[in-house]
Amino acid sequence: MKKITTLLLLFPILISAQWKGVTSDDDQRTVMIQLHMDLYPLNDQSQLKNIFMESSMVNVNGTVITPKDLAEFESMHHKIFDNIQFQIAANLTAKYENGQIWTHVWAWWSAEGKKSKASARIPVHLSFMWDEMKSSQAYFMFDPTFINAELALNE
Repeated sequence: MKKITTLLLLFPILISAQWKGVTSDDDQRTVMIQLHMDLYPLNDQSQLKNIFMESSMVNVNGTVITPKDLAEFESMHHKIFDNIQFQIAANLTAKYENGQIWTHVWAWWSAEGKKSKASARIPVHLSFMWDEMKSSQAYFMFDPTFINAELALNE
């Protein structure tokens, strides 16, 4: 019983220790992501091939897509929205003690619907897990309500 109690008391410490690490906002991975974020409002997805492997999985709000699908998704935004902006609040890469490397982006996406003429500013969180210098998986989290409403007007 004493061993179980000790393990239970140490469990939070053991779990949190693996996620300690060092962050950088100017390493090569962060710069690669920043370049894509700068190009996205210009409808330029050329940087995605430098970020992702062909086999990478991109989880967009629970739906897993390929990097090619992501490029099409981003390009589609420019067909139904005007004045797309991507304002980054933070973009940093963390090298954790458990060996994982992640780049995290916190930003604001904004645009105006071409048909609805409605505007929105949506908080976005993106996370890219790296395998060497390519992202093997990524997670994009945002409220899709505005995008979905404009998509419905364009069907």
